[in-house]
Amino acid sequence: MPESTASHTKRNGIDNHSHLRLDYRHALKALKPMYVCICNAITDKQIRQAAEAGVRDLWTLQKELGVASNCGACKEMASEILRETATHAQPRIYTPAVA
Repeated sequence: MPESTASHTKRNGIDNHSHLRLDYRHALKALKPMYVCICNAITDKQIRQAAEAGVRDLWTLQKELGVASNCGACKEMASEILRETATHAQPRIYTPAVA
């Protein structure tokens, strides 16, 4: 009779849950915001919200939030968050007008 997975795991102490796939975007919403731009107190959540509102480049983000407008140390991280959010954004669906 084959051994159950639970007893095998308990005996060997190994179960890395590699079969699970987690959607990290839902986990990000539960986390506390991380400060990306210390100079202007801009969080990753604010950058994600700007991206969801249509901001697509660093220059527009800089104009809207003031990120990377002082020392510039946050430029790379802000750009990465912007890119990441833009690639995961839901595509807009075209709905033709009824004639």
